[in-house]
Amino acid sequence: MSCVSDWQCWPEPPAHLSLLPGEVHIWCASLAVPSATVEQLVSVLEAGELQRAARFRYESERQRFIVARAILRLILSRYLGLSPLQLRLSTNPWGKPELPSFLAGTSPRVTFNLSHSETLALYAFTLEQAIGVDLEYLRPLPERELEQLAARYFSPGEYRTLCSLPSEERLTSFFRCWTRKEAYVKARGQGLSLPLDTFEVSLAPGMPAKLL
Repeated sequence: MSCVSDWQCWPEPPAHLSLLPGEVHIWCASLAVPSATVEQLVSVLEAGELQRAARFRYESERQRFIVARAILRLILSRYLGLSPLQLRLSTNPWGKPELPSFLAGTSPRVTFNLSHSETLALYAFTLEQAIGVDLEYLRPLPERELEQLAARYFSPGEYRTLCSLPSEERLTSFFRCWTRKEAYVKARGQGLSLPLDTFEVSLAPGMPAKLL
């Protein structure tokens, strides 16, 4: 497992990173970098990514997108032994980013997923397996709004479990459930075509992450 806590303080990683079958490498990166660093990272993005960045309304969002995608390319390049500029990222029919088959590496194939929230990004890499990650900023939610969101998006069992918890545990458990469900949906790669209330995950404090 590797962790990037701050782009400026990231010690130089090995020139080549490797994954063994069954391994999952998780990287965490800060997207809060100086503007000068952002402009340097622009150089590793391709035209389509730059066009997406230009569509963001706020400069802070544009910069975070640039940094998140650039870090993805820099990490992937180490696993594949390629320059970041040689990578051509594609998306599946539901918008999940992936490597086209000719760049996924010789068997076994590298698969990945990413998520970012506020100034943090999370990346996961493995071999030959569907993988998904999700990251959410833990923000306060009024009790009524929390219950309305849970009633709309959680399964009946998840909703009952959440409502049975002490009030001081509900917010954290809500986001625990939400991120686990989002990670599963992202691993499946089907986007919103897989409704969140059609499957159930663990959410009670102390329970390992799993489908129920």
